[in-house]
Amino acid sequence: MKRSLTKRLTALALAALLAVSATGCSGGNGSGSSTGSQSESQSGSQSQQSSTIVLTDQAGREVTLEGPAQTLVSCYYITTYATIALGVDDRVVGLENKPESRPIYQMAAPELLEQASVGSLKEFNVEAAAALEPDLVIMPLKLQDYAGALEELGIPVLMVNPESHELLVEMLTLIGQACGVEDRAKELTDYYEKQIARMEKLTEGCEEPVVYMGANSTYLNTAPKDMYQSTLIDIAGGVNAAGEMEGDYWTQVSYETLLAMEPDVFIIPTAAEYTVDDVKNDPQLSQLPAVVNDAVYAMPKGIEEWDSPIPSGILGTMWLTSVLHPDVYPFETFVSDAQDFYQTFYGFEIDTSLITK
Repeated sequence: MKRSLTKRLTALALAALLAVSATGCSGGNGSGSSTGSQSESQSGSQSQQSSTIVLTDQAGREVTLEGPAQTLVSCYYITTYATIALGVDDRVVGLENKPESRPIYQMAAPELLEQASVGSLKEFNVEAAAALEPDLVIMPLKLQDYAGALEELGIPVLMVNPESHELLVEMLTLIGQACGVEDRAKELTDYYEKQIARMEKLTEGCEEPVVYMGANSTYLNTAPKDMYQSTLIDIAGGVNAAGEMEGDYWTQVSYETLLAMEPDVFIIPTAAEYTVDDVKNDPQLSQLPAVVNDAVYAMPKGIEEWDSPIPSGILGTMWLTSVLHPDVYPFETFVSDAQDFYQTFYGFEIDTSLITK
């Protein structure tokens, strides 16, 4: 399963590209006209039709745009991150609440901090979003109940659900098509596929350590097999300690269960409310192999949530590869790769002191 992920990503990207269609062929097949005004009318109609964009979003809904969206409302930090990576953050006129809590906005797109807020996953403000009169609202599947109200007002809504590497690639492709920046989206998704293939090749034949990843709120919650984080571990050349657990959301475990998993490596996510020392100093974990072997690592803070399905999420896979397999992918090499990524796709030079392990 692990080695087939690149092929699945490629297939999904191609499928997403086929989802967009131009409808210019449908006009002008009636009887011909000898008058200039009628010819001009037909030409104008065909031009308008040819610019129409039709997409199938990640909720399976058909979304029609009159042309590439020039103004956007992004309801979710993941899609706002995507606008930065795709070079269309200057089109965002509204975004999720508390943008000041996202360090990457200040680093890469400080103008986002001045845009209107439209709510959160818990409380979305339809009126605020509609007042901005955007060409497109990009909305996570969790907010789908609000889509109808916006569409009744004539505002197209693109639903996204980037809950895996494959779905993240598909989301980036869809947003690229909706904004008319398909080439930029392809450059980014090609980078994803290239780096996934690279990490898999580097770790092929290597011993696969058992990896436990804690949740943000507590290290007694972990990622079961259907979560994005489980795929991250797999591609990085590890085995998810909770890989036999069913589910697609953080799952609670007892101390007894965690000890029985015997993880070689313990990973603390970016937004965790606890520290490496909290894990190491917990007396009930004193015999955990990862603690005994001093293999408890915290993902970097102060940049982005690399353990999440975001445009820079591939860096989470690469970071973990450097932690698990430093002999084939040294941490210094990863730092250089991360610098290149942010310069290429976000347009700024990352402070390397923020890249830690």
